[in-house]
Amino acid sequence: MAQGALAHIALLVRDLDKAVEDWTRILTVLDPDQLLEPPVIMPRFGPESDPVRWATFICPGGAEIQLVEPLGEGGRAQHLAKHGECVDHIAFVHPDPAAAARALDAAGVEVTSTELATDDRLPWQGWTFVTEDAAHGARVEIAYPYVAVDGHWEPPADAGQA
Repeated sequence: MAQGALAHIALLVRDLDKAVEDWTRILTVLDPDQLLEPPVIMPRFGPESDPVRWATFICPGGAEIQLVEPLGEGGRAQHLAKHGECVDHIAFVHPDPAAAARALDAAGVEVTSTELATDDRLPWQGWTFVTEDAAHGARVEIAYPYVAVDGHWEPPADAGQA
């Protein structure tokens, strides 16, 4: 479960299975608590124009590691081809991500949208991003809080989102 506002750091990878294997070895030494539960795996997520599959290691006391593999030839696949494996985004959770995006926009921080994107695979979740330019190279995701339950994400019990 993501604790606090910094939820996860997502890395764009070429081969999700290999990345999970490699990060399992890394976390075995550096943060074994992230291996107490199996990673949450989403076999397909995102818009059809830029689908991905991802795995998120569950961190009981801090920020999580998420690995994202592009499926198809969308924007993330193009970014991966051009730049190689790299940080895809840094995610913060907020009880009202749309309000946070509006506040950032009002403060002069460029966001991709003040409206939240959604996906039918996680219908309760919503997110938007601070742009790469505004965040000096990495997109910053703003999303509703989440918890890992039996290998998938759910809203926290005290969540007020729709």
